[in-house]
Amino acid sequence: MLTTRALMMVLAIAAGLATTQGAIAQDSEDDILEKARSQARDYEKLKRVLVEEPDQNVRLAAFDLMVKDGDSMLHAIAVDAGLASADRLLQAAAFKEAIMSLDRLHLTLSLDKTASQDMQEKAKQYLDTKGDALVIVFRKKDARAGTFSGPSLNGEVSGTLLTYKLGYGSGTLELKDDNAISGTVIVHSGSPLQFLASGRIR
Repeated sequence: MLTTRALMMVLAIAAGLATTQGAIAQDSEDDILEKARSQARDYEKLKRVLVEEPDQNVRLAAFDLMVKDGDSMLHAIAVDAGLASADRLLQAAAFKEAIMSLDRLHLTLSLDKTASQDMQEKAKQYLDTKGDALVIVFRKKDARAGTFSGPSLNGEVSGTLLTYKLGYGSGTLELKDDNAISGTVIVHSGSPLQFLASGRIR
């Protein structure tokens, strides 16, 4: 019964938010302020379902409803709460949603001190001449499967891990600090070069 009530609350609040947003244009300044406060309270209630609801199935179902609702604020709240969650399944769902919401992934390259000295020297030359930016462009995405592709690109999201192959290069990146990823990538520039890479996903 508690599970049903929680999900019904999510549906009811989401429907109410949509109605409220549609009516704001016709309201006075005081009405808009009051509706904004009411909307903020509703957003907080929905966030608490993701953070405090003891039933994992309810948390996951609520997350799914919120990201599919069409309200960009609900989507952002759900993803932010999910990424910060201690629930690994909810965090993985939020990570996949965050990645699938991107059109491109911007990474910053740096030297990998665990690589051989020769590799580090070649990697430094690359950074000095071509810079430290690496952009992965997603041409096609399958949000359900958690996969993405593009010219010479294939990648997927599994749990909180993102892996890809780009031409002769590749990368393995993991969620860090709620809204960032980091890991190791191989960039092919005449020969394979190994780097550390990091980037923000929100």
